[in-house]
Amino acid sequence: MQKIVVILILGILSAGCSITRSRSNKDLEISKELFSGNVLESVKNQNITNTGFFIQKAEIEVITQDGKEKLIGSVKFEHPDKYLISIKNRTGIEGARIYISEDTILFNDRINRKMYYGSSVYLKRKYGFTTNFLPLIFGDIVLEKNYRESKEKCSGDKINTDCLVQGVILNYDISCKKRKSTLVSQLNSFVQRGIEFKYDNFTNSGNIIIPTKIELKEAQYNLTIRINIVKIELPWSGKIEFVPGRNYEIIELL
Repeated sequence: MQKIVVILILGILSAGCSITRSRSNKDLEISKELFSGNVLESVKNQNITNTGFFIQKAEIEVITQDGKEKLIGSVKFEHPDKYLISIKNRTGIEGARIYISEDTILFNDRINRKMYYGSSVYLKRKYGFTTNFLPLIFGDIVLEKNYRESKEKCSGDKINTDCLVQGVILNYDISCKKRKSTLVSQLNSFVQRGIEFKYDNFTNSGNIIIPTKIELKEAQYNLTIRINIVKIELPWSGKIEFVPGRNYEIIELL
């Protein structure tokens, strides 16, 4: 089951960033159309999940206690909540295809010819988060619907703030100039860091600032995942369709 979780993380991590002509992080500023005096509102305005997108290619490096592995990923995202993820090895052979929506998980294991199915309740029960947290993985900010603006003020170019979302404390480092997260950590009830996401090498895609390098660290599984985003279509207005594998063994995620 741990392998399934890692593949799910890998797939979703492939999403979210576009490589354009590189610019210095210091030169980037938020578009006037998206700027708001409310810092968190401006950050939310730059969420790439505000629209659909299609990631044609992302290079992924997975580091565990057993060694390193390099993969290729692609993702289609249909607004507001549908993901279709493909994971391939470096020679281009697809090993997994994953569909995730607000309430559904479908996973074709093409190597072992198995199809797993479940709901977002499985993620909450087993790992303490729901699909609503997935945008964190590629640099978006997740807030409660009725959030209040942080009382913290910019110190230099940075605000550090905690937000409670569905019972989970998220600690954000936010660049005041870019209005983007640079680091987000999940805190548990003992105020210890859980999964941590770090974002770097920011660039512009249209009028939105996005990170082109993403790093995830997960202490429980001693897991590090590094993402180098290569190509995206943003916005993307296509439709997602998941085709179950024929004659696959069907297994419920419990």
